[in-house]
Amino acid sequence: MRIRHLAIVTENRERLVKFYTTAFGMKVVEGVGPAIYLSDGYLNLAIIQKRPQYKVGLYHLGFEVENIDALRPILKELGAATEVEKRPQNREAEYRVHDPDGNPIDLSQHGWPA
Repeated sequence: MRIRHLAIVTENRERLVKFYTTAFGMKVVEGVGPAIYLSDGYLNLAIIQKRPQYKVGLYHLGFEVENIDALRPILKELGAATEVEKRPQNREAEYRVHDPDGNPIDLSQHGWPA
């Protein structure tokens, strides 16, 4: 079993689509329903426009990245809510940033255990 899908409810769907496609190279893919669906070829991310019955947000998600330093200015330019911050050594991800809606994103150059 493996995670293949995460969903984020947002006040501004297009802003988050631009953030994840530009910063992390995700592609818009065909899907069913009102969400805009993104994929990195393995994991699918559904970006859902907020409705009255939905709470905005997500606990966190994680990306394996090639170069943290190269990503920092891109994240800032795209409206990341925080700077990229170093995580404690007892975490799988070395860094954390928050997307424009404040959702936590773990960033790792060494990856996660399989």
